[in-house]
Amino acid sequence: MANDHSELVIDDVYARLREMVLMNVLHAGQKLVDRELAEQLGVSRTPIREALGRLAMTGLVDKRARRGYYVSKFSAEQVSDLYEFRKMLEINAVTLATRNAQPSHLDEFARILGELKELPPDPRHHARAVRLDLDIHELIGRASGNASLHQAMQNVLDKVMRFISVEIADRAALAAAYNEHLALFNLIREKNAAGAAELIRAHVDTAQRSLVQVFQAREELRNSVMATRPSGSGHTKRRKIHAEDQQGGSL
Repeated sequence: MANDHSELVIDDVYARLREMVLMNVLHAGQKLVDRELAEQLGVSRTPIREALGRLAMTGLVDKRARRGYYVSKFSAEQVSDLYEFRKMLEINAVTLATRNAQPSHLDEFARILGELKELPPDPRHHARAVRLDLDIHELIGRASGNASLHQAMQNVLDKVMRFISVEIADRAALAAAYNEHLALFNLIREKNAAGAAELIRAHVDTAQRSLVQVFQAREELRNSVMATRPSGSGHTKRRKIHAEDQQGGSL
């Protein structure tokens, strides 16, 4: 019984930490201190450590030798690679979904679209818009009827969730996303595999280009700032590492 209770606590802590990472409550590059997280979540340090180990296996968290756990950061190249993989998975998933989607899947798709359409264009509802966007893509993976493909999509969507907030950052982008998803819903319902695959391809390509530009701009800015700094001693280097441990970006 005690072991069952411990596993439930770990599962709960894992889910809460995962959500905090995905929603950028814990920022990219931020050091994850088990004592601080335990106090924040009202648990002991043991389930925190277990949950961080699980998160490291998903790629959402990095474990660095002798330095602890950090929220994973992505370079422009890594984002591009991730979205290429996402595109391959989603094209295959939507192609299968046009053949295998059940009426219950279509009903759920319509319900999500309805909620997305009614969502006020207010920053306070942005997190909900991101979640609904992810729900649609997860649903497509489920509707494919291929459990392994669905699992692979869930793993990738966990990583890209932080980036979708950039994809639909304003009212125009949110409206465009809604229209694309509505068109995708109709193509799946009409069993138009070629049309659905092409729409998904274009959707992911557009997001990939936009995000890579954002990350490249950030990298160029960071490099230019570093280039203007005088080279320092080992003490300066240690201070730099400490600063990186304490700070993180928004993606």
